[in-house]
Amino acid sequence: MADRNDIIEKIRKCMELAKSGGEHEAAAALRQAQKLMEMHQVSQVEMLAAGVGESKAKSGAVARPAKWESDLAGRIAHAFGCNLIFTRSYWDIAHWLFVGVAPANEVAAYSFEVLLRQALKARSGFIATTLKRIKKTNKTRRADLFSESWVRAACANLAAPTPPEFAKAAIEAHMQLNHPGLGNLDVVDRNAGRNWSAKDEDAWSAGGHAGRDAQLHKGVGSNKPLRLTS
Repeated sequence: MADRNDIIEKIRKCMELAKSGGEHEAAAALRQAQKLMEMHQVSQVEMLAAGVGESKAKSGAVARPAKWESDLAGRIAHAFGCNLIFTRSYWDIAHWLFVGVAPANEVAAYSFEVLLRQALKARSGFIATTLKRIKKTNKTRRADLFSESWVRAACANLAAPTPPEFAKAAIEAHMQLNHPGLGNLDVVDRNAGRNWSAKDEDAWSAGGHAGRDAQLHKGVGSNKPLRLTS
């Protein structure tokens, strides 16, 4: 039995031929596409979702990610025209799932992994040099402020190729088929509703300054950098 992805690819090629071929050739291609769809029970939604892929990147969290990490994943997903899902396995390993028209999903996941490593390194350095002698609660909270500002600065000028016109509808079809009924993600925001002190402001300022030094390079198969800063 033919692989379903191969069948969908055959149908897609027939539809492309129906759009671009001569009158008789186009009509024959369209009939063949319709025949294959009926024979293999392939829906219009399934065809629309063809070409959408999913790529995962490991989260730094186990159950509930911090707001700054969620912001990083969200900004990258938005830049590459992807939908974003947070998943958790039975082995207490969590991942961010980037859903987009290939190869955008792959580059988005790669970009998240690269920037998350840099964000964690910058965060550790800030804690070690600036937050050594304060109590743990304030240390973590101020480190979060640093990290949130780092993410904002690092992603401020993130540039990615414009998604194709059909991308949004294709991703919606894919989500309808593969991820119906998703809930809302509850992130950890340790600074929600708090009035910032002068030291909180300093942490935010330091994060923004450090985030401007972030670097991002394209993944496998290319040495060309993805533009991160202007």
